[in-house]
Amino acid sequence: MDYLYLLIACIFFSLQFIFTKFFESRTKGGFSISIYNGAISCVVATLFLLVKSGLPTDMNMGAFVIALLYSLSGIVCGITTFMAMTYGKVSAVTTFCLAGGMVVPFFYGIYLNENPGVFKWIGIIVLMISLIPTLLKKEEKSGKDNKLIYIICIILVFLTNGLVSIFSKMHQISSFAVSEDNFIMTASLVRLVLSLVIMVVLSFVSYSKGDKKAFKNTFWEIGTKKMTIALFALLVLFAGAYSICNTLGNIFSLKCMLTMDASIQFPILSAVVIILGAVFGRVFFKEKITKDVALSLILSCIGIGLFMIP
Repeated sequence: MDYLYLLIACIFFSLQFIFTKFFESRTKGGFSISIYNGAISCVVATLFLLVKSGLPTDMNMGAFVIALLYSLSGIVCGITTFMAMTYGKVSAVTTFCLAGGMVVPFFYGIYLNENPGVFKWIGIIVLMISLIPTLLKKEEKSGKDNKLIYIICIILVFLTNGLVSIFSKMHQISSFAVSEDNFIMTASLVRLVLSLVIMVVLSFVSYSKGDKKAFKNTFWEIGTKKMTIALFALLVLFAGAYSICNTLGNIFSLKCMLTMDASIQFPILSAVVIILGAVFGRVFFKEKITKDVALSLILSCIGIGLFMIP
């Protein structure tokens, strides 16, 4: 049953990148829009979990603190993933995201006195090498400034997604762990509040600089075209679909953490999502699987495969 849960988690995690790209391609892009996307996603995730499980009833301070750290990491990861999608391919962003979800927790495992073994060390090295073709490739929007923004974003995606994995594991192995649904709902509520605060602050800053339509531009006029009810509904649909995919992916992944060895779970999840990310990018956005992308995917899978050797 664990492997079925893991496969379902892989599919949902892969699809979330597709809906992020759909949302990004129809909006102005940038920092504030990425926060907007995260806020809508949190609303949908919270409502979804309220219907599914009701209000969290077994939260405690320890679990709340980890949920807060999880949320902060998720906010930064969401912002940088969204902005990286503006300049790069789905497959490239997916590779960095999932590689970070393995490499960073790997060193956390060492902190927990886990003995990784020589093959896992080799796997880490191969994984890091697999990212080089992605860094060297030309992004979708040319220009030195765009290239620098792209590199900064995907590096932050790498680091923060790793932190999300660490805080997930930290919660699951702690003595004050709560149910998966309650943990994710609390994290979604915290992230929603933080996102709304950031959006309001950005609006006030713009208003103080003379933008009389600051709040309208922040909360309504976010599309590449003039906002309509239909376009707004479509954007909410994409952000909501991302949220549901991310929420379900996390729920099924957390279920696996209870009984499955992390050294097996994370490599399989990462390999499948990286491959599906490239396939979905090709299917939905006609992104070519170039030699650089193929080399990165092959090296990633080899590195991940080495992780599974005892």
